[in-house]
Amino acid sequence: MLLNLLTSLQPALTLHNTKVHLAQHNGHDHPMDVYLAGEFDDWQSWQSRRNFECDYVIGLVEIPGTKKWLLAGVYDSLKLNAKTNPDKNDFVYDYRRVPEFAALEGRLILDYTKPRGNYLWLETCLKSMVVSSMLEKPMTVGKFPGYKDVDISHAELKIIVREGLESWQSALCNVAGVYLISDRTRGEELLYVGSATGTQGLWGRWSNYAHNGHGDNVRIRDLHRKRGDAFAENFRFSILEIADKHTGKDEMMLKEIHWKRRLLTRDSGLNGN
Repeated sequence: MLLNLLTSLQPALTLHNTKVHLAQHNGHDHPMDVYLAGEFDDWQSWQSRRNFECDYVIGLVEIPGTKKWLLAGVYDSLKLNAKTNPDKNDFVYDYRRVPEFAALEGRLILDYTKPRGNYLWLETCLKSMVVSSMLEKPMTVGKFPGYKDVDISHAELKIIVREGLESWQSALCNVAGVYLISDRTRGEELLYVGSATGTQGLWGRWSNYAHNGHGDNVRIRDLHRKRGDAFAENFRFSILEIADKHTGKDEMMLKEIHWKRRLLTRDSGLNGN
């Protein structure tokens, strides 16, 4: 069934001229975060080997916690870019999305239990790779899950704010609150506690983080200077406590101080006051 679907859209695609890229967490980025941020094509173009010596590549993104894979795109016209530097294991590919597959991108989900390799010929995968489902619309960040269940990456926050996702904007605009930023950078795990008041509540405050990553916080700005522009890529955002938007700033500050003390974010975290 899968092969029939693929060849119905591009008859030149065969078992022997097509590779499948099974994109998983590489120890630095999770490809689903990259995909949702709209940056998958650039991310995939950088390879540590000559992995795309073929006519077609099917880019699949792992759906975290499952054995399912989302179709990011099908690519052709693959060739090495001038930026390629084999001495540094940088092989940069130019390619294009095959337009015939546009209607399936971000919607087609496949079931597949992968072996070790992340770059397999289609012939190797096909027997055990099956169509699982077809989403009504291309995958994006899900609906607001409830205040207690918010746990989103910085990449997801940028999408939520950029697209003005209604369920998120409505929920976050309607409350003041105390929030937590968890820096999950390996070996540097740090926490920051902040609070949000005002007419736009948490939405207004978190929009600042979506735009610049640091929200003008001194110690987080220090991380920017230390790490460069990717300083916030391992940040996650959650909500510790919500309050009515009419709660005064002094009362919200007391709530914020309470959480700073409990989580020790002044002594060993990112809070400077």
